[in-house]
Amino acid sequence: MADSYINIHTHGQSSSHEVISVYNLMLNEQRVPILQLFSAGLHPWFADQAPEDLLLQLSQLAEQPNFFAYGETGLDKHCSVPFQHQQDIFKLHLEKAIEINKPVILHCVKAWDEMIEMAAGYPLPRILHGYNGSLSLTKRLVDKGFYFSIGKAITNPASKLHHSLPAIPLDQLFCETDDATISIQAIYEGVGAVLQLKSEALRAIILTNFAKIRSA
Repeated sequence: MADSYINIHTHGQSSSHEVISVYNLMLNEQRVPILQLFSAGLHPWFADQAPEDLLLQLSQLAEQPNFFAYGETGLDKHCSVPFQHQQDIFKLHLEKAIEINKPVILHCVKAWDEMIEMAAGYPLPRILHGYNGSLSLTKRLVDKGFYFSIGKAITNPASKLHHSLPAIPLDQLFCETDDATISIQAIYEGVGAVLQLKSEALRAIILTNFAKIRSA
């Protein structure tokens, strides 16, 4: 594990010995056997499909030894699901996470004020997946203690990350592939290029962050 890559959020199950991946299990989809670390949650796009036994499902999934986090969950003003309903489902995930002291993987689109307000009362690792925010937003989120997971956007020369990434403290940083076909190694390479860090140094930093939130 000492030189592993951490892929904190992916929709693909990993078979690589040099990558530790957290598979994203979406509760509205058909279950598949999960042999690696995983997160589980109801995406805000499907918050209106919440089963009646959502809390029970979240509790049962958390009993599995390879359960890592709740999510992805969060808020999205670009989808058609009523926003209040999204907030209600998001709150359920936060409450379960604080109950068992687990991280949450967060999805947020155009709802940063509400995200910050709702998450403020939950002192647990909150990881913003697929982050691609502006410098001013990044500084605001850093001050609130969020973690940032960087994905495919880092490979786009026009991405805001080329300005905002240096403002993220290294101890609040992760990388991910999400649903992209790009390798996690390529994501690390892109992040390292912006931060002027060699691959070995970046891997060590993110491994330390990963170990910290797993033992929190």
